[in-house]
Amino acid sequence: MYDIIIIGAGPAGSTLARLLAQDKNNLYKIALIDRRSLNLQTIKGPNKACGGLLSPAAQAMLGKLNLTVPLNIMESPQFFKVRTLDFDNQLERTYQRFYYNLDREKFDRYLFSLIPNSVQFYMSQLVKTINRQEDHWCITLGDENATQLLGKFIVGADGANSLVRRSLQPPNLKTPKQYISIQKWYSSKDNQPYYTGIFDRDITDYYGWTIQKSDALIVGAAIPITEDAHAKYNLLAQKLSTYLGLDLTQPLKVEGAFIERSKSLKHLNFKLKGLNLALIGEASGATSPTSAEGYSYAMDTAQKLALALQEGLEGAELRYHKSCGSIRRNIAFKHLKSPGMYSVPIRKWVMKSGLTALE
Repeated sequence: MYDIIIIGAGPAGSTLARLLAQDKNNLYKIALIDRRSLNLQTIKGPNKACGGLLSPAAQAMLGKLNLTVPLNIMESPQFFKVRTLDFDNQLERTYQRFYYNLDREKFDRYLFSLIPNSVQFYMSQLVKTINRQEDHWCITLGDENATQLLGKFIVGADGANSLVRRSLQPPNLKTPKQYISIQKWYSSKDNQPYYTGIFDRDITDYYGWTIQKSDALIVGAAIPITEDAHAKYNLLAQKLSTYLGLDLTQPLKVEGAFIERSKSLKHLNFKLKGLNLALIGEASGATSPTSAEGYSYAMDTAQKLALALQEGLEGAELRYHKSCGSIRRNIAFKHLKSPGMYSVPIRKWVMKSGLTALE
């Protein structure tokens, strides 16, 4: 029987496991589950379709956690501006913005490597079922032995379209709008020294992007799950090929993932009282509704839950919910800001005014 079982070893899950295990007063027995083999030299399982950019907010969270970014995680080039392509209004602008450009897999491995050995790892494991049994949870892993883990408290840190969240369906649970993120890597030595945000209502009501990674260029888009994602992506590639003069016909690799976009504060699931359950990071709905940035919220929710759990399992859910007030206010501000990015006429005025960056 574990005291706490964390499902998902991304930035949220790994940060939570590390903070709990490093606490000198912590006597919790902790298990951490992930479908990837983060404990091995080579990842088994799919990599997440992620641009791997650390925003200023994420950089600030690393500072709060007393962490740095090792040089071997960094990618070239580093970005000091954002290029915005508005195909709806036929406009282009650049804005000053500072991002760390890094390798997402290496970043996840780095955060995982900081977890003390007192945590029990279950890597390369898929969670098959999650069931409540009286005063504890029973988690069945999808291995050949159908291994069962028992836990008093479980944490869903398993990202967008969270299995934990889907399996439990607490009463009145509301979930963010879902998108399919598709990104393809193309050979490119042009070394574009900026992150590009692309807006085009013919492709998506969210946005697309290009990100240079050494000798490769990532081209991606977040497309509503109800749309033909491949057709929409191909339209984006065609438009960018013409606009940028690039050959986007032979990708080096293709990546995909679910991402979610909260449309209201009701989509944030921090309060799950009486379930001995908490959701952190993307699983809680905590991502930027304007840019889909999630690193900062992943680490912030992990830290807040760690503090709540350090006072004991009883009442941890309510303490966590209260501590997330700053996150709710931050996301509420971004909801107010969203029309400046996603309303075509308002975005036209914003870009022509040059008053502010879009994100």
